[in-house]
Amino acid sequence: MSTATTRWHTIREASMLSGLPESTLRYYEQIGIIDPIARDPSSGHRAYSDDDIQSLVTISCLAATGMPLESMREYLRNRFDGAEGARKQMELLDAQSIRLAAKAEALRMQQSYVAFKTLYWRAIAEGHEDEAERLLEENKDIIDTVKRQQHAKVGS
Repeated sequence: MSTATTRWHTIREASMLSGLPESTLRYYEQIGIIDPIARDPSSGHRAYSDDDIQSLVTISCLAATGMPLESMREYLRNRFDGAEGARKQMELLDAQSIRLAAKAEALRMQQSYVAFKTLYWRAIAEGHEDEAERLLEENKDIIDTVKRQQHAKVGS
């Protein structure tokens, strides 16, 4: 875009339009997720172009999916690489989809754990200790899976 037709935005406006905090915008510029932002010659403050805002919205959406920073950096580099870039984008998005599916499965297991524990404590509250013991026995796999998930989080 030419500077004559570009609307320029302050960092505050860029933050509001993209949904990313100002500190994140500065950080992403510092680590090279986004290209260096133009500066207003009179003040030295960052001046975001409409194209910058479009990139920031994309980054915000990718960040919302939990995409790793390096993958976001690569995604932005691939944008203008034609068919080869499109193939790389699909690979990045497929990998992110797999990560999200794993997180969704972990959440489903955590929900199952909470549901089972609710039934367990209801049985205890109603004086049905045998039912509570049966629930513990039937749900050992859920307990083990949630425990492994927690160990994996602590180990990473």
